[in-house]
Amino acid sequence: MPFQLRNNEAVGLLSADFQKRTEPNFAWQNVLSMYCMLPGIRGFWPTSSFGQVGANDYDLIDLSGQGRHLTGAAAPLYGHDGLAPYVEVDGTKDWFHRATESGFDILGNEAYVVEPGITAGCWFYPTDIAGYQELLSKWGAAGQRSYSFAYAANFGGDPFQFTMSDDGTNTDFVRNTNTTLNTWNFGVGRFNDADAGEELAAWVNTIKTTAATARPSIFASNASFMIGSSTGGTGLFTGRISLAFLCASALPDYMINALYGHTKAMFAHV
Repeated sequence: MPFQLRNNEAVGLLSADFQKRTEPNFAWQNVLSMYCMLPGIRGFWPTSSFGQVGANDYDLIDLSGQGRHLTGAAAPLYGHDGLAPYVEVDGTKDWFHRATESGFDILGNEAYVVEPGITAGCWFYPTDIAGYQELLSKWGAAGQRSYSFAYAANFGGDPFQFTMSDDGTNTDFVRNTNTTLNTWNFGVGRFNDADAGEELAAWVNTIKTTAATARPSIFASNASFMIGSSTGGTGLFTGRISLAFLCASALPDYMINALYGHTKAMFAHV
C-alpha cells in the first residue's frame, strides 16, 4: 500500500473551502449543541445570554434547556474576547446565585445514571492570585458543604481545585497546578462513583490529575448554587468566566478532552 504524506501546504490552500478543526469560527458555531449533548447536563451558562433591562439585567441565563438562570449580584460586566463570550467579576461584589433545588443536589451515586458522579467546570481567566476563589460551587458553612470547583490561589502553584463533602463538613479534594495567570484556562472537576475506590479528577486544559477518596456520595446541602463565589459572598473570583456547565454524571475522559479540543481555538489555545 502506498504511503501518503501529509501535504501541509495543500491543507493551508484548501482552508478557504474546508474549515479547519482548529478554526475559532468552527468552534464558535458548534459550542451550544456540544454542551447541550453532555450526559446529565443540569446547567449550561455560556455567558453569551444575560437578563434584559430592569431588575434582571445582570442575570446569567441557562441554555441547557432546564431553565436554571442565576441571579446576578452587583454589576458584573459582559463582553467577548474574540469569539469567546465572558462575564467579568471583580472579586469584591460580583457573583451569581440560585437557591438550592433538586437539580443541584447531585449525590453522585444516582441509580438511574449509568455513569454516576458529578462533572463541572468552565473556561476561566484569573487576574488576581489573592486567596481561594470559587468558580462554581454549592458550598456553605461547616455542615452545609456539597461541592466546589475553584481557583485555589492561596495554595502553592495556584491550582484549579475540586472539593467534595459526603457529610457537609469533612472534605476530600484534588488539585491541578497547571494554571496560568492572566490567560484562559480550561478547568473541569469530576467525582466518579463507578471507579473502584471512587476517584476525584481535575483537568486544566489537557492535563489530568487524580486523587482517591473513600467518600461514596456528595452531601445534599441547603447552600445555594453559585458562580464566582460561595454562599455568604466569600471566596469571590476575580477575572473572567465563560462556558460554565454542571452535569449529574461522571463524563468520560474522552468527552472532557473533546470539550477542550473543540473550544480551545475560541480562547487562543493552539
